[in-house]
Amino acid sequence: MNTSNLNLPYTIIRSSRRKTAAIKISDKGIEVRIPAWVDDEWVDQWLVKRRSWIEKHYFEQAKNNERFCLNIKQGAAFPLLGESYALNWCKDSRTSVSLDNNVLKVVISNRSKKEIEECVRQALVRWYKVQAEEFLKERVDYWQIVTGLSCSSLKIKGFKRRWGSCSVAGEVSLNWRLVMAPQELIDYVVIHELAHLRHMNHSSEFWKLVGAFCPDWKNRRKELNQRIAWVLW
Repeated sequence: MNTSNLNLPYTIIRSSRRKTAAIKISDKGIEVRIPAWVDDEWVDQWLVKRRSWIEKHYFEQAKNNERFCLNIKQGAAFPLLGESYALNWCKDSRTSVSLDNNVLKVVISNRSKKEIEECVRQALVRWYKVQAEEFLKERVDYWQIVTGLSCSSLKIKGFKRRWGSCSVAGEVSLNWRLVMAPQELIDYVVIHELAHLRHMNHSSEFWKLVGAFCPDWKNRRKELNQRIAWVLW
């Protein structure tokens, strides 16, 4: 980990295949990706020149992570399809999760020996996965009809770094945490992955296809990236 004159920690990643330098700011922090032959002094000077841009995006990412961070605390806000619900839990005879007006109510079995917060989290994860199975399938079915692009199968997974994927075999996989987001952001991811059935890349033709069904995809992608803390939960 380096700091130098930037006054922010960053990691240098060298690659013999890379020909240009790039900066990536994510939940991992600041990553400086450079060709293998570039020395540290050049990197230091280059980062100082781009300090304003780096600081803007670094602190913006930190702000978004704090804004969308999910905490297992009484009264904490938890999202479902873009709506926010206050978390409330108690103990009783059997574990269950339900929505009661604006409250996300979690009941934990008295027989459980684990810490209550861990029990609540596990119950929430199971509940979210059930919601995701139903709603995400519905949106994929809808967009397959609209786009004329059909996947070979749909899987709901627990990715820790992405919202979805599409395999060369035509299998679309979606992160169950997507069900936390507003429907328009979910639809963007579904359209994105279905578009990969025709273009297994991020070429101009790929984005043209995405734009045909989601003209404001750039804004939706930006909003989704702001919620990266959900993927890490």
